[in-house]
Formats: sequence, structure tokens, C-alpha cells
Amino acid sequence: MEVVSSGTTSLEIPGYRILKKINQGGMSTVYLAVQRSVGRQVALKVMSPVLNADPIFSERFQREANIVGQLSHPNIVAIHDIGRYRSLNYIAMDYMPGGSVSDRLAKGIMDPIEALNVARQIALALDHAHGKGYVHRDLKPENILFREDGSAVLTDFGVARAVARTTRMTNTGMVVGTPHYMSPEQARGAAIDGRADLYSLGVVFFEMVTSAVPYQADEAVAIAIKHLTDPIPRLPARHSLFQGLVERLLAKDPADRFQRGLDVVEAIDQLLAALAGKPTTQATQLNNTAVGPSSLMRALLMTLWGTLVDKIAALWARVRDKPLDRHHPRAEQDTIMRIQQVIQQAPQRKRRQWFAGTLAIAALAASGLLYGIWGDHLPWRAEGAAAINSAVPVADRAAAPEISADQPVIRSAQITPLLQRAGTSEAVPESMEGLRPPMRPATQLPEKAERATGPEATTAVSEQPAAAPDEQKVQPEPEVSTAKTTESRIPATEPVLEQLRLRINTQPEQALVRIMNIVPRYRYGMALPPGRYDVEVSRPGYKTVRRWVSLEEDDLTLQVKLERGYRPGTTLRSPLAGGGNGPEMVVVRAGTFRIGNSRQPFTSPVQRIEIAKPFAISAHEITFDEYDRFADATGAALPGDSGWGRGDRPVINVSWEDARAYARWLSRETGKRYRLPSEAEWEYAARAGSSTPFWWGNQKARGKANCRRGCASDFVGFFKATSAPVGHYLPNSFGLHDTAGNVAEWVQDCYLGDHSGARRDGGPVRINNCDLRVVKGGSMQDPLTNVSSAYRKGLQQKSLSTDVGFRVLMEIN
Repeated sequence: MEVVSSGTTSLEIPGYRILKKINQGGMSTVYLAVQRSVGRQVALKVMSPVLNADPIFSERFQREANIVGQLSHPNIVAIHDIGRYRSLNYIAMDYMPGGSVSDRLAKGIMDPIEALNVARQIALALDHAHGKGYVHRDLKPENILFREDGSAVLTDFGVARAVARTTRMTNTGMVVGTPHYMSPEQARGAAIDGRADLYSLGVVFFEMVTSAVPYQADEAVAIAIKHLTDPIPRLPARHSLFQGLVERLLAKDPADRFQRGLDVVEAIDQLLAALAGKPTTQATQLNNTAVGPSSLMRALLMTLWGTLVDKIAALWARVRDKPLDRHHPRAEQDTIMRIQQVIQQAPQRKRRQWFAGTLAIAALAASGLLYGIWGDHLPWRAEGAAAINSAVPVADRAAAPEISADQPVIRSAQITPLLQRAGTSEAVPESMEGLRPPMRPATQLPEKAERATGPEATTAVSEQPAAAPDEQKVQPEPEVSTAKTTESRIPATEPVLEQLRLRINTQPEQALVRIMNIVPRYRYGMALPPGRYDVEVSRPGYKTVRRWVSLEEDDLTLQVKLERGYRPGTTLRSPLAGGGNGPEMVVVRAGTFRIGNSRQPFTSPVQRIEIAKPFAISAHEITFDEYDRFADATGAALPGDSGWGRGDRPVINVSWEDARAYARWLSRETGKRYRLPSEAEWEYAARAGSSTPFWWGNQKARGKANCRRGCASDFVGFFKATSAPVGHYLPNSFGLHDTAGNVAEWVQDCYLGDHSGARRDGGPVRINNCDLRVVKGGSMQDPLTNVSSAYRKGLQQKSLSTDVGFRVLMEIN
């Protein structure tokens, strides 16, 4: 046992040797310690003893460990131990010696490439947390730490909330978070989801590249109003390349933002690829401007100019013997805290390395000049992007910042009158119900939903997957008055309530069972007091089952059978019985869209189609390598490649019947059901949620498709047009490559002259004696107008063509 002196008191935690204090805040103190059992350095976060009497803060402290314990991701801090010794609650977590983003900002503006990489890693962490059902709610620079290798890590999940789950941690009329980083819906006190965290990430990115938050005011309420009403600020001219990213992250309406962390990662990857110099001029999904040599040259020159101005300003301030950024905007952030006392420690400054900085500026200018002159003719390699994408190493620091800071609380009573004056009428919702199950619930679920009618008295859990917050109404907990928060302390004279057994049998047996509203991990047959419990059963590759169940008077046995299911965007390959794997498939969610285009008679009339079930479809056209394996196994004829090469180029010279035979062979080899997609399924996947003729909207087609005219394709010349290797061009937002151009693709449907006979359920059109089949997507032989998502033509099903291939669909049960 180690004892460490801290002022007039001492601290002792069994099993840990405390080295020194790292940081201290109003809620907790963080120590650098050694975990004796494994000899590992950890950050030991110890809750202030005076707060143990407050059940809200004790619950928050326990929640952080419980949540992070369920999240395993390289960009999320790891929890090693949680415990209580005497009056002290503590958590042992990863020690981050690299400091925080706040520490970096205290030294000045971050390099844009480093800022992009930090945002990318945190977006990955958020996507993982959101996928597990948790919203962080307090993303800010202090909560982004750095490992010794420079990788960014997200921490402080103390105020995180489970989506569509009740909690009493936030009192009525309070908004938890830090005002400068709150999303508009969070400032209003409205229901939030993961998109609120992406908004906060946008604020942090804006601050990393400008050293200032986008909205500033003297009062926290005024800051909230700015988030709700003020336009998105413009970045300095030298950072204009990132304006589109900022606008998508900081959109006022969550529907206009990136919808998940992986969308942010994709956008950042495109920016990094553009800065690295890809061989084709690419247009990102963030704006309508192609990123060519001229725009990159302008961005590089503006970056050089801005850096020089910063250097001159710093030199002038140093000559005048005045500290630079004396009134850094982060030092003036106004927060309203439930805990009145906050101890802040100012980071130490270090002198900049002028010589290294000068060399870096000179190299940047020289490379920008060379790229502007010869950029289109240089033999680019993919390694360039990887070099740009690598994390920037950071200097070791002796102490890491406090892992958790106090959360400011904005009273909604302060905001509501101002919102009404600003034109916002949304009311602040009532507080959610508590996580802790009551001893005797006041309300019960319907009898037939809770208890089977059979003699075995078992209850079957509904096999519906957990829905998003706006799609699922969770049965609230029985109302518990906030004035009775101490009723859980049962006097010693009261009788102990009966404990009931909860047994959950799962199929498959290896499924993970969790009870979400209690701290202890579920154990088969564990004893619990009577009450209602939030049960979740999950396993990768299966639909998650989740619902509330009641323990009333008898033991309860649940039978849970999980259905196969995949998240949209998941890629998978089915193993073949003869060895190897099938084609790469991408899971596409169910949804509705409008098929066709009213501008052409053969794509009219426009019809509303509902795709009721998710499916998986080839990420790209079937290649020669994939088709040749089928031909070798079945003795089918090998199609010719027209001298363009085989390998990863799309297979051509195959008929509709050949394509269907390949799908049937895949079904036999994998045990899954493969087939050609219907025309509606193909167009739905090709559009990827867009309503414009092309999935890339109104941007230029250069770098996105291989077609005869209008695409500026590298594979099309004046006298010759060839196919491109699959995956050469950017994918659409569903993750599918080459849905426009390259080769046209067979689908199931019989060809009719228009869409008047289209099925509203997305199924294929069938007629008697059908010989003419639909071909979709256009090819490298077609002009740009003929490679739109709606374009279609008819072709004899036995025809062989040098510009027609196919992709397959796998049904998901």
C-alpha cells in the first residue's frame, strides 16, 4: 500500500504505487501511479471524497468506467480497474504522456495535416461509441489526449448517455456540456444522437486550425444562441480547402451533417489524398470545386503566407517582450458549473524551433511550386497518401492533463426566452427516467409481452433490433420524485426484499448478454431485486435484441434467438467450399427512393419504390479473376478480354445467362443466396441516397467515372476506350465503385419501354417469353449523359458485349 501526501492529507490506494499528482479538478484528482500487479503505469483518477454523498456525481463516476469498459477501440481510453477504498472511488486507466489538444492549442495553431489526422482518429472513436449506443455529449480539446506515439485518444465519458435509454443524471431544465462545443440541439435541451458529437468535433477542428472557437460571447447563454442562429464562420483564406468539411460538421440541422463518424473519415481521407497528390484530379464530397493543381497551389501559397505572418507576429511580440496570445480565447471561455470550485493549471510554453520551421516552410514552398508546374505529369504513387496520413509525433510530457473536467450546466429557463426571440419554438423536454430499477415498479409491460402463456412460464424476448432514437419509443421507467433521491438507502430495520433469479438462454450460445441499467455484469442465473431491467443480447453478425423485462414475483427465464444481421456499410466475403472467398460485398440498408428520370421517355414515369429489406451487393463489378475461378470449377467457357488485360478488370463478353450461372454457382459454394440485382435494387444502391442524376450530385465528373465524353477519363482516347481496373474511381456514399460508366451491368428485369410496369416493392419485372433484359449504368463507350443512375437499355439475354459485365446481390435473412 502506498501513501502519498497531498497538502494536509494523504492518499492510499491498495495495489498502486502513486508517483505524483498529474492534475486536479473540482470533481476528481488524477495521479500517475504504477499498478503493482502488472507493473504498468496508469492514470489513477480519484473522485473527491466530498462528492461521494451526492448520488448524481457518484453515478456519473461509475458510469464512466461502465461505459468505457464496454468500448474497446484504439482511439478510446482503456479502463484497467475500478474500485473503492474507504471513502474513495477510483478508476485506473491508460496513461497518456503526450498531453491534450488543449495543451497543443496553448502553444498556437496546429498544423492542418495534424488537425485532420486528429479529427480522423476521433471520428473513428465516435463511430465506434455511437455504434454501441453511446453519445459522448462533452467532446472538447481537454478530452482528446495523445499517446506517446502521437495517436489521439478520446476520454471522459462521465456524462455520456445511452441513446434511447433513460437516465436521471441530468436534472430537469439542465443542459450538460461545454457551451463553446455544444450542438444547437444540445443547447436547446432537445433529444440528441451521435450527430451532436460530430458537431462538437467540427468546433474542435475549427479551433485546431484557427486557434479560436467559431462562436464567442461573454455569457454561456449568448454562446448557445450563437450556435443556434449565427451562420457558420469562414475559415481564413489559407485554410479554404477545409471549408466544406467545416460546413458539413457545423450544419445547424443534424440531417445536413455527416450522419456517422465513418462519413467524416471518408471526407478527411479525400482531403488527405488531394493534398498528397493523387494521379486524377478529384472533387471531394464537401464542395463543388475540383481539387486541381491550381487550387492546391493557391492553398499552399496561402498557408505559406499565413505561417509567415504568424512567425512575424510572434517575433514582434517577443522583441517587445510581450507574451503571444496573452488573452487566448480558450482562457476566456465562460462555463456554468455545478461544482463551484475548479482548479486550473496553465500549461507551460516552450520556445519554437525556428530553424526547423524555416526549413519546413522552404520545403513546402518548393514542393508547391513543382506541383503547380509539373503536377499533372508526375508518376504518383499511393505511398504519398500514406506518408501524409501518418500521425505527427509529439514531444513527451511529464504530466498529462486531467482526464475529466467538471461539466458546465446551462439552465434551460435561461435559454428559453432568448430562443423564442430568436425564432425557436422547440420546448425543452422533461428529464428522462433513471437507470436504476425501482424495487417495485408502478407500471408494468403488457402481460402477453412479459410472460409466456405456456406451462413453463418462460418469456421470449422480441427479436427486433434496437432502433435509432427517433425510431424507437423506449418504455420509460416509473416516475420517481427527485425529492426522494435518498429513499434507496434502506434503513437497517427494514426487511431485505426477496432476490429473484434471471436466466437468459441465447441462440447462438456465444452471444453477449448485458443488463444496461445496472452496474454489475450479467451472470447466468444472477439474483436481482424485483424491478424492470433493460436487457440487451448481441453478437457480431447478428441483429441486436433489446427490450425491458420485469422481475415481479417469480424467477424469470428468457429464450432469445438472434437473427443474422449486418450494419449498413459492412463489407464481407463468403468463404467458398472449394477454397478462397467470394467477391467483396457491401451491406446496403433498406429504404425508399424514386426510380427513373422524367426527362427521358424510357426512364419515365418516376415511381416511388420501397426496398423493405437490407441486402449486400458487390462493391464493384465481378472481375476476370473472380469469374475465371467459376469457369475453372464448372468448365464454362473463358470470356475474352479484348486485349485489355484480365486480373482485376471487370469481366466482359458474358451473357445474362452466364451472369446468372455465376450467381447460382456462388450460392452453391457459399450456402448463401446470390443472384443478379433487380433494376430497382441496382438503382437504389447506385444512387446511394442522392436524388440527382449522378451520385456525386452537381460536382464535376472528373475522377469519378470512366466514360467516353464528359468524364476526362484516363482510359478513353480519341480512337479507343478500355475498361478501368475495378475500384480505380471513388466509391459512392454506400461504398460501391463504378456504378456509373466503366462497364454496363446486367440486372434481373425484363426490359419494357418505360417504368409504367415497375413493381413498388423493388422486385424484378417479369413477363412471359422474356428475351430482352435490362442493362444499367452505361459504359466507357457512352457519353456522360448515358452513365446516370437512371439510364437503362435493353439487350438480348444471350448477347455478348465488350462493354457489358455484371455485379451480384446476396440476400440477407
